[in-house]
Amino acid sequence: MSATREPDRVPAPSSPAGLEPRRHRSRARIFAEHALFAGVSALLGRLPSESASRLGARLARLYLGVASSRRTILHGNLSAAFPELSAAQVTSLARESAENFGAAFIEFLGSLRYTREEIEERVRVVGEENLASARARGKGVFLLSAHFGSWELGAVRAGMLGEPIASVVRPLDNPLLERELARRRTRFGNRLIGKWDAAKEILRDIRHGRTVAILVDQNVLPDEGIFVPFFGRLAATTPSLALLQLKTEAPVVPVFTWPEGNGRYRLEFEEPILAEQFSSAASREERVRLATAKYMAVTERAIRKNPAAWLWMHNRWRTRPPE
Repeated sequence: MSATREPDRVPAPSSPAGLEPRRHRSRARIFAEHALFAGVSALLGRLPSESASRLGARLARLYLGVASSRRTILHGNLSAAFPELSAAQVTSLARESAENFGAAFIEFLGSLRYTREEIEERVRVVGEENLASARARGKGVFLLSAHFGSWELGAVRAGMLGEPIASVVRPLDNPLLERELARRRTRFGNRLIGKWDAAKEILRDIRHGRTVAILVDQNVLPDEGIFVPFFGRLAATTPSLALLQLKTEAPVVPVFTWPEGNGRYRLEFEEPILAEQFSSAASREERVRLATAKYMAVTERAIRKNPAAWLWMHNRWRTRPPE
């Protein structure tokens, strides 16, 4: 019997340390996915911005219609977070959340056609003085954000305020698609830091007084996180931002990209969270827990103001604490 031939593998493209994918895919799948992406991008280039947003919303509705597991997660998360809502209200909120995500995603894919001035017009900035005051402390700045509104376009806009930022990202498993996203994320000067083995690069940026954006609103594995309250349930959350803030004493500035309709957004910076707020805790572990709980409380407060803007399809509470 002849041996089964392994599928061809495509190595990751040249990229900074930590931006290589963790799982390699077959050559056929990589190029098929990229061809689909290129076709969609070409279509978006011919559509007016408003039409592209509507297309994204429709595609999200179609996706929910066939992705039963994601639909279950979406409805389950909303029902648990807002027990006061009726089934009909949960269904309506779920549809709006999916549509917002679809529109924001398609808008970001088509963002290569936007000039700097067009992005500045589409994303207005509120609370820039909070970012400026944090930078003035001279210790570097962490931006705390979430998968909320058009977070990708918000990061691009944030990089236009005084100096570019570095965003911590999880690389896609398809290196060709990762390269396409990187083009959109970095074309106005922002940098990317791969989440795998990112600590050294983050610390180097902070020690040079730079700004690093980190999203901490997604589930992590039991050995990677700590459990803090989030919408009335304990949620496994990475302690990385807390550990980095307590080590560097850099301020953490919450920032969210609020949808305002018709493809426009509001990038709003809140007052900085300072490391000394947690200095009264008796132990390092307690300081980390208090800081992480603070980050998630700030994130929850933002989501409650506009629940449809957050990515509820993510299985945020999948990792459960031990009994």
